[in-house]
Amino acid sequence: MSSAEDDQELDRLAQLHLAGAHAALEYWHQAEPFKVDHALVRKFNATYATVAHTMAQVAAAVALHQQGSVYAARVNARVALEHALVAQWVVHNEHGEDQLIGSMNRIHRNMVQDLHQAGVVIPPQMQGDLTHPSGEPQLNFMTIAHSFDDGTRSIYGLYRQMTGAVHVSLATLTTYIEWREDSAVPALRPSAAGERDSEQFLALGLSAVLALSAIERLRSGQPHLATVYKLAESHELVPDLRPAQFTP
Repeated sequence: MSSAEDDQELDRLAQLHLAGAHAALEYWHQAEPFKVDHALVRKFNATYATVAHTMAQVAAAVALHQQGSVYAARVNARVALEHALVAQWVVHNEHGEDQLIGSMNRIHRNMVQDLHQAGVVIPPQMQGDLTHPSGEPQLNFMTIAHSFDDGTRSIYGLYRQMTGAVHVSLATLTTYIEWREDSAVPALRPSAAGERDSEQFLALGLSAVLALSAIERLRSGQPHLATVYKLAESHELVPDLRPAQFTP
């Protein structure tokens, strides 16, 4: 394809993926109450908040888009993608919830221990966090991403592209400053340049459908999983992940 045709295809996919994120949000807001088989209650409890936060981050990104802050929304897209992939990991691994809960416990203990070192009085019910032994199962996001794309970095590469908006980075610098010739004063952009963000729109659409398929897989009888798959297919998004099945 020519450069113009490539641009047209990127525009088409970007709008399709963003529309997928919108459709997934609409589905989520109309979702029925969950009924979960007893054997999956612990996995569901560990996964639901992760999925809900994914959808909240997608919604936040969409709200920023409406304000013209597309680059800033990359922060939300990064959080959404991380949480959606963790949800997929928990659902598709027998003991995935143990790793998720272990990681949550570690973050909580680190916070309590930092407060203690800063001189904050720790209440009796949290004293155990100061001496809790290490060794709980933990999540490793890079391992999760590589397991789903066979180490090609297709997923992790997409995640890292979103990370430029989170930390101090050259991506942020060049977004808000337009460099000219060496002797010329650069142009300053109060708002980030550009409206089309193909990678971000892919991350948002992908995160939304992966989160939905993860939680619907835990619903008793999986009555709505096919609907999520159709939503993903109609927006050219991957609805579910298994090792080495992701192709951007």
